[in-house]
This record gives sequence, C-alpha cells and structure tokens, in this order.
Amino acid sequence: MCTVLAAPAAAIVYHSRAEALALAFPDADRIEEQSYVLTDAQTRSISELAGVELARKIWTVHSAWKGNERLGFAILDLHTVRTLPEALLVVLTPEGAVRSVRILAFHEPTEYQPPDRWLAQMDGKRLGPELHLKREIHVLAGATLSSQAVTRSVRTALALYQVLLVNEHAAE
Repeated sequence: MCTVLAAPAAAIVYHSRAEALALAFPDADRIEEQSYVLTDAQTRSISELAGVELARKIWTVHSAWKGNERLGFAILDLHTVRTLPEALLVVLTPEGAVRSVRILAFHEPTEYQPPDRWLAQMDGKRLGPELHLKREIHVLAGATLSSQAVTRSVRTALALYQVLLVNEHAAE
C-alpha cells in the first residue's frame, strides 16, 4: 500500500479586476476597456511573437488615462498553471515595456506561487529573444510550472501590445 500526500490548493483571490486596476494606475482619472476578437492572422502573429499557443481569441485591454495623457495598459490573463487557475494582471507602460505583474488569484498550493520579488524581474522587460526562462528570467525553484505560466503571460501581453496597440497608439 502506497500513500501519496499532496498539498491542498489554497484558492486565494487577492484582488478583483477593479481593485487591481486601481492599484496599477493610482493616478488615473479613467480606465477604458477595449475588447478585441483576434483574426486568424492576428492570432498567428501574436503566437509567433510570444512563442506560445494562444488559448483564446478574445482579449480585453485596459487603457489608463489622466486627462489626455495615457498612463499605460493592463491585460488580464486567466490560465491554468498545473491543474488549477491563476489570474495575472500584466501592466505595461505606454511604450510597451512591463511596468508590473500582479497575481490577482492563485488556486494552486501557495508554495508554487511566485513571490513579488520574483515577479519584479519582469519590470522594464520588452518582448525579445532573451525574455525566456534561463535567459533574462530566472527559474523559480520548486515552482517551474508557475514561472513558465507567468513568463508565457508576460510574453503574450507584450505580443498583444505589438500586434494590437502599436499602430493604434502611434495614430494618437
């Protein structure tokens, strides 16, 4: 007889979307929401740039403003880490660099959750060949799947920015 013990999942929700957006953009006087239904061509471009298969074709981008000044963008990504969901908010500067990554909900056991210090290594990053684990991003010991999931989310958000927002943003 063999007994296997597994750590219970914690199912922690840290912030609602509205709370997370307010924390990400404390100076904003408005946050606009734009939903995009990706075309097949956009899906291919984003997948190629991000180096990941997209799990969905509908994405929402939040744009934060103070008066006429754009403060940045935020993209919420819901995905499965190992067997349970995680919700991340990837916050980008107006120029398309990572400002911050926030965990909004984490349902895997807490020992697999990336700490804020690990997430902070994403700050300032742009999409490029070095934005991968074991290159610019350190692997999170004991939580490899979590570090892979966060890195995929960040790469996807940066690719969404390049495909959906660069031309739109340049026209302003």
